[in-house]
Amino acid sequence: MPDSTQDFLFPSPRLPISDRPLEGFRGHKTALAFGFGGAGVAALFICAHWSMALVGAVALLVLSAIGSEGFLLFVIFSMPFGWMLPATVPVRNMHVLTHAIIVVGFFAGRLLRVEVGLGHLFHPIVSRASLLFLCAAVAPTILFAGRLTHESARSGLELIAFVGFYFVVLAWVDSKQRIRKVLWALLLSTIATAIFAGYQEITGGFSSIWLHLYPPDDYFTQWEGRAAAFLSSANQLAGYLNLILPFALACYVLGRGKWKKIGGYTFGLGALALFSTQSFGGIIAFFAVLVLAIFCFVQDRKKKLGLFAGLCALVFVFYLLRSVLNPTHTQELVESDAVTRLLLWDAAWNLFTHAPVIGVGWGNFTLLYDADLPSMTGVLAAHQLYLQLLAETGLFGFVAFLYLMVQSWRRARNQLRSSLDFLDAALAFGVLGAILSVLVHGFVDFLFETNPQFGTLFWTLLALLVASGRLQHKTDSSILLTKVER
Repeated sequence: MPDSTQDFLFPSPRLPISDRPLEGFRGHKTALAFGFGGAGVAALFICAHWSMALVGAVALLVLSAIGSEGFLLFVIFSMPFGWMLPATVPVRNMHVLTHAIIVVGFFAGRLLRVEVGLGHLFHPIVSRASLLFLCAAVAPTILFAGRLTHESARSGLELIAFVGFYFVVLAWVDSKQRIRKVLWALLLSTIATAIFAGYQEITGGFSSIWLHLYPPDDYFTQWEGRAAAFLSSANQLAGYLNLILPFALACYVLGRGKWKKIGGYTFGLGALALFSTQSFGGIIAFFAVLVLAIFCFVQDRKKKLGLFAGLCALVFVFYLLRSVLNPTHTQELVESDAVTRLLLWDAAWNLFTHAPVIGVGWGNFTLLYDADLPSMTGVLAAHQLYLQLLAETGLFGFVAFLYLMVQSWRRARNQLRSSLDFLDAALAFGVLGAILSVLVHGFVDFLFETNPQFGTLFWTLLALLVASGRLQHKTDSSILLTKVER
């Protein structure tokens, strides 16, 4: 038989062999800290309604600080999903807030692990151009009196989150395998978004999920047959899809195997979802991307002319069938919308002429245009990229934005010409198409302040382009070094 507690599977606890009292608090500081911490957390759950939000923010900080690959891939996959809280809370847009927390947590984790060698992130010209545009848009708003308002602070936080997430992706994507995983997640999320847009069209409504993500407010617009998927409006969905569809098309044209299949599925479903938005600006930008694809991928002159003629015929047919394809865009509605946009553009130009150098402040158009157009309260943008940039950031911000577009275009064009790997070339064309869609769609819409998913995806694609070029340069250098050594 066992003669000691060591012989039992579950020995009973022994009493202290000394008649002295148990040890005091000394030596148990860690246990006490955990105890008081647990009690504090329990008290928060009981007494504060924001306790779950606090726990969620801490979880985001921890997961981003450790650089969890699964977590960051999930963040990439969930990029098209938005969530607006009720108007009674100070910060409504959870997409922006979540990405801002991730940016802080990611770089805080790098600093805590003494990984301070981040200077290489600022060497690429696209990085410096992004920072220049950020400073041109936000700095005058903060430094000059009267420009920092609630709207400008909200828009400034969004832009900081966009550019900050660019540096997160640039620092985190350090291998070809990781780039492939990120691009795969983007394509899968686009398929999910397109399927949900189709579900909205079939059911004839936004759905209860969408109404939960975007609670109706005073400016809520009823269902008009235009799908919005997981974004807040049809125009925003069109702009978002036009950023990723060029890459999907390039994957189908250049790819092989599973990349060709997923590229084809994404492009086909995404194009259907794009047309379901009935966004004139988005559809025109989509056709512009198709023209770019013809010039980039078709070498034979006769085939190129034939495809271009076919595309023109498709545009003409679409124009003839516009009343069937876009039933909500009646002649009266189109004329009314055109008049509204012309008035907004005139108001934006007047704001620019009053502050031509630095503008009236990033995000302040929605507050200041009321003086000229008091009957249009609730409009979120000037519906024109170039005029709103001039009005809010002046010539300084406008030139900085064009500089970012030009440098990004040059980098993507050079990479498309020099890439040996099909995925690098597809990504380069994807960025070219994304930039073209922004510039074309920008003639009738301004999405950088009204569409957080759009801004996050745009700078994510720029980061992937820079990371892809950097890795390709390292590969070429190592191959050259190996040949020299031989």
